[in-house]
Amino acid sequence: MSRDDFSRNYKDILARRAGFLCSNPDCRKSTVGSNENENKSTLIGIAAHITAASEGGPRYDDSIATKERSSMHNGIWLCSNCATLIDRDQDKYNVDLLRNWKQLIEIESAARLLGKKLVSNKDIPYLVADLVFYSGARLNEGYSRKNPLKTDREGNYYYDVSDKPIIHWGLVWRYNFVIHNQSNFSAFNIKIESIGDVHFTSFDRIPKVNSLAPLQQFELKAKYEDNFEGTGIEADKIYKSKIPDDFASMQIRMTYSDSNGDKYYTLVTFQSNEIINNRITGHII
Repeated sequence: MSRDDFSRNYKDILARRAGFLCSNPDCRKSTVGSNENENKSTLIGIAAHITAASEGGPRYDDSIATKERSSMHNGIWLCSNCATLIDRDQDKYNVDLLRNWKQLIEIESAARLLGKKLVSNKDIPYLVADLVFYSGARLNEGYSRKNPLKTDREGNYYYDVSDKPIIHWGLVWRYNFVIHNQSNFSAFNIKIESIGDVHFTSFDRIPKVNSLAPLQQFELKAKYEDNFEGTGIEADKIYKSKIPDDFASMQIRMTYSDSNGDKYYTLVTFQSNEIINNRITGHII
């Protein structure tokens, strides 16, 4: 199977644009150093693919061309450990998250050239979200035309719904979307954006000007609705899951600022009935 690998020149540029640091904001390990041989250096960094170099690989996207797959845009510089990590858990380390990592490390490396100070991860607000199911409904919205069509003695047609009828169901999930400030610093001007392919049907708005004190939380009401055509048993199987399978395509971005107005964000995704908070940190002042 052919691979759309990066050229040697592209690998070198990716490493230099990242300052030879791992792009994972929770790592930032240096990937280059001295070697016992004074004529050599030791490199432990990898130019990893954001979408896989070949079919069947992590985050493979068959909609992009070979040229794009082997382009700088599709590469991210990582230490060898993090390069393995992102491919072992590709749902958590998705394309959007990796592109955010890449953008952040390049902003940081440019700032270092100008002598700007990088804020420590410990000195910034950090918001995470939780999704708490509190009620829902399975609504019968009428029989489906997929039920067997029969005729009575007078020759009139009717749908037979006597055995496991197929029904149009309206499914509803209601949640408290809870935002926690898990830091010792206040967060200001919190903004919630749905940026995935699946969205809540309704979601409480928060004031444009707002704040969340250290170690405090607040709740927003959220509702998700879906339609299903099938038997009651099939509808129950879907409805009893507190986080629908559709949420695998949902992404929520929480943007917030510190007291200086510098922005940070947390990317919220869903995996195997769990909510995942992907922290993007290391902002610049």
